[in-house]
Amino acid sequence: MYKSETILEVRYYETDLMGIVHHSNYIRYFEWGRHIALVELGLPTQEIEKRGVMMPVVNVTCNYKTPARQGDKLRIITSVREMPKARFFIETEIYNELGEIVCTGTVTLGFINSITRKPTRVPQYIAELFEPYFKN
Repeated sequence: MYKSETILEVRYYETDLMGIVHHSNYIRYFEWGRHIALVELGLPTQEIEKRGVMMPVVNVTCNYKTPARQGDKLRIITSVREMPKARFFIETEIYNELGEIVCTGTVTLGFINSITRKPTRVPQYIAELFEPYFKN
């Protein structure tokens, strides 16, 4: 399993009139965690796209538990629990400063050829990058 962790502070413009993070922004937080995880692995999305592969979002689930508010520092934990193949499943847990779970979710990505836009399997260089985390 691969795991990454980052902190993000909730900004005013991400909240609604009740001062609570608007539900759509949690998907953005998932994306931020995914971005940080790939950067930490040495393979930011821009690099993947330069190599001719895109990773469109195929599915997103988000389970809301407790609201986040402006100024909260959220701990975003991004996990990859299985080797990417034709699909890439990324799990996210978000916690507030009190350690309470704010939300959980999963993002499913596919792999497509940048030119043909046709589905493809995980590129070898991505598989090799994740391989050490799944040797057991």
